[in-house]
Amino acid sequence: MKKLVLVISIVVVIALGAFSYFKYFKNKNLSEINPKNGDVVESIYGLGTVLSDHVYHVRAGLSLTVKNLYVIEGDHVKKNQTLVQLDDSIFKSPLEGIVTQATYKTGELVPPQANVLTITDLNKLFLEISLEQQSVLRVKKGQHVKVSFESLRNSKFEGLVKQVYPREKQFIVRVDLEKWPEGVLPGMTADVAIIVGQRTNVILIPLSAINSGKVMRTRNGKAEKIDVEVGVIDENWAEVLSGNIETTDSLVVKGK
Repeated sequence: MKKLVLVISIVVVIALGAFSYFKYFKNKNLSEINPKNGDVVESIYGLGTVLSDHVYHVRAGLSLTVKNLYVIEGDHVKKNQTLVQLDDSIFKSPLEGIVTQATYKTGELVPPQANVLTITDLNKLFLEISLEQQSVLRVKKGQHVKVSFESLRNSKFEGLVKQVYPREKQFIVRVDLEKWPEGVLPGMTADVAIIVGQRTNVILIPLSAINSGKVMRTRNGKAEKIDVEVGVIDENWAEVLSGNIETTDSLVVKGK
C-alpha cells in the first residue's frame, strides 16, 4: 500500500510539473525549437539609385541666347554631334548618349552657368547606396552584392562593391553590376543586399532564443540558461561560435 501511495504521489508531482510547465509556456507565449546544421548569409540592406558615370552638361559662363536647338529630350546623340548654338558658340556632344534634359527653347535667354542640355551615357551605369554609420562600417570593397528591381522581382542580379566613401555627412557605397537588365534607366531604384558574412555547415540557433547573450537550453530533460557567442546572422538564425549547443537540444523561443 505504501508503495502504491508513493507511486501515485510521484505521478501526481510529474503531472503537476508538466501542467505548470505547459501553463508557463502558454502564458509567456513561449515554445521550443531545435538548433540545426546549415548555411547562413548575413547581409546589409539598402536602397540603391541608378546613376551614370558619363554625363555631359551644356553650360555657358555668360548670359547667352539659344539661337538654334538641334536636339530634344529623348534623342539619341552620337559623339561630336551638334547639340545647340548659344549666340555664336556651337556646342557638340563629347559622348554618345541620350538627351535627358533640355531646359531652354530657341530664342530664350540662358543665365550664366545655367544647365541648357544634359547628355547621359546609358552604357556606363552604377548603383549608389547611402548607409548609416553602423552598417557602412561592415561594408568593404570587393564584397558580393545581390540586386533586385521592383518590376523584376523574380530576377536577381550580381554585383560587387567598388567604393565606400563619405560625402557631406553621408556614407556612400558604389556597386557595379556584372550585367544590367534591359530597360533600366538612371533615376530608377533597386533593393540591394551586400553580403558581409557567409558560413556553411555550422550550428545555427534562432535569434528569438537569444536574450542578453544567453539561451534557455533543455537537454536530457534538464533546463538551464547558458552563455552563447554568435557570429554570422541572417533575419532568423545565428551561427554559434561558442556555447555548449547540440542539434538534439531544445531552446526556448518567444512566439510571435
